[in-house]
Amino acid sequence: MNTLSLDITAPRHQLSTVTSSMNIKIAAEQYSVNRYHGLDALRGIAMVLGIVLHASLPYFDTMGFWPSNGTDSRVIWALFEFIHLWRMPLFFILSGFFAALVIRRHSWRGFNKNRMRRVLMPFAIFVPLIALSMPWIWNYGYKGTFAGQVHTFEYVNPWHLWFLIHLLLFLFFMAILRMIRWLSVTLIGSTRVNNVWRNLVDLALKAFFARTPITLVTLLIFLLITDTDLIGNPLATFTYFSFGYGLYQRQSLIDFMKKYWFVYFVVGSTGYGLYLWTTRQLVDKGENEGLGLLYVALNVVCAVVFSLGLIGIAESRIIKPNQAWRWLADSSYWVYLVHLPIVTICTFAMFSFSIPPELKFITAIGTTTLVSLITYKFFVRRTIVGVLLNGRRL
Repeated sequence: MNTLSLDITAPRHQLSTVTSSMNIKIAAEQYSVNRYHGLDALRGIAMVLGIVLHASLPYFDTMGFWPSNGTDSRVIWALFEFIHLWRMPLFFILSGFFAALVIRRHSWRGFNKNRMRRVLMPFAIFVPLIALSMPWIWNYGYKGTFAGQVHTFEYVNPWHLWFLIHLLLFLFFMAILRMIRWLSVTLIGSTRVNNVWRNLVDLALKAFFARTPITLVTLLIFLLITDTDLIGNPLATFTYFSFGYGLYQRQSLIDFMKKYWFVYFVVGSTGYGLYLWTTRQLVDKGENEGLGLLYVALNVVCAVVFSLGLIGIAESRIIKPNQAWRWLADSSYWVYLVHLPIVTICTFAMFSFSIPPELKFITAIGTTTLVSLITYKFFVRRTIVGVLLNGRRL
């Protein structure tokens, strides 16, 4: 670290300025050393890939779930399935990891304050805006016009911001656990309670954080047998979140991922190929109990293995501060919050175009990304909105 020399004979206001600059420089350097640059970038990528997923939905059969272009693309479908397998599991793992990091650095009070600002406030602001606008855009997708009757329930649909509800539920659950522990310490005594908690944590660490995550995969398969959709399954998303929370304290496992990320990718790619085959079999032949269980198992295995591999490659390759990755990480939250109305209007507007679906897909992604990043740069990055989403910049 470069040092700054101070001239004690300089005027007091000059000393104050130099000292302030020195403090900012030290804080920035410490922040850079302690920041997980790879995981920060990976979280940004996972958020921005929401554009790719939502741009792809009109170009394969969703059984009426999404307005359709009428032309299917196997390439777009395969890309969607690949990203969809691991994106939200990875996001919740990273959310748990960074929750543990914030608690470690800023205490539980700092964590609660941080999450109220970064989760509750965006939820209160953006969910109503999205819920009021998307039903009319949906009309445009299905009927070609914004006008028309809208189902009332669509106004209370959180749409793509459902993950904020899950994060708020986790925050509430963690507060309950803290209260239980406080009551236990008050009624029983701190030493005995701490021993019980330590034993429970040690048991969870040994079961969950093996290099081959058999326990984690088994639990997730059990949780997802009845509902593979994470939107309606907060127990499954909380399992991913808990894994990430504990991962923060398991640097040895992160080091293992960094060393053997390629192995995770080989296993994940093999599972992905089987997953695509199983999905097509279920679509072509209908419900089958054996294939259904295999589908769930492959879904979970791919989600976990790809997530661990991506964490490994991100932390092994992005080890120094990088302006481009930092910009992506900072902008990704805003991009994800606002992208859905933009990407849906873009894709629906091109339904009548006589061009290949792949070209429409790429155009929608490019347009949505450009609009989202321009609005971030000029209206968010250095404004109160940017502070709300990302905190104050050093």
